[in-house]
Amino acid sequence: MHLRTVFLGNMLLLAAPGLAATAEVESVGMTGRGDKRLEPLDRLMTDFVSRHQLPGASLAVTRNGRLVYARGFGLADRQSGDPVLPTSRFRIASLSKPVTSVAILQLVEAGRLKLDDPVAEILGLEPEVDAKRSRRVTVRQCLQHTGGWDRSDSFDPMFQSIRISRVLDTKAPAGPAEVIRFMQKWPLDFDPGTRYAYSNYGYCLLGRVIEKISGQSYERYVQARVLKPMGVTRMRIGRTRIEGRAKGEVRYHVDGEKVGLSV
Repeated sequence: MHLRTVFLGNMLLLAAPGLAATAEVESVGMTGRGDKRLEPLDRLMTDFVSRHQLPGASLAVTRNGRLVYARGFGLADRQSGDPVLPTSRFRIASLSKPVTSVAILQLVEAGRLKLDDPVAEILGLEPEVDAKRSRRVTVRQCLQHTGGWDRSDSFDPMFQSIRISRVLDTKAPAGPAEVIRFMQKWPLDFDPGTRYAYSNYGYCLLGRVIEKISGQSYERYVQARVLKPMGVTRMRIGRTRIEGRAKGEVRYHVDGEKVGLSV
């Protein structure tokens, strides 16, 4: 199996389903082919899953471009009891940002986009609040998390899709288009380009820039132009609802109020 297929397919060396887990894992099952020389990794992972009370996890290791270890630990779904397999799919969350960055830079190298192009101009956005500053936000600033949004000062709209759908009176959960429309009514937290503040929303905008410039959906463009050349064939956009879970995807568990994820 191709090194990058394994790396991007799981993306995390320690990939664990479950934003929170409540039941202690007393005995951790393992799947995949064992290797006596690598048994310390088995012990490392079973101890890790038990100590942190995780439903399950997976670990893949390569050496000199070759897959030498791939095992699943614990459960992919606590309700059904299905085990994590070496091929189980995990959500990579913000590790999708480098993928988005590569897609943007491809378009820049092709001369179809400039790093200092204003995002609002590309997407035809009409900010209703703080319009002067909002229109100055560039592709470069979104890439570098300097676009003017600071979730510590205000909030992260990418984790408020249910709230946003209620405000806009649209079907929940709100998608990227609704989130962007909602954000046209909110001011920036600081002048674009003046400081760093991690921003999921900035990368939501970059995804729409990719769609606008390429004329394709984000998923289709990334699969064809970024992932396929590296041999990655099983990666896809995660869905919000449980019925949209991909084949082989682990199940996630969350405690507390459900606010909805739009990322």
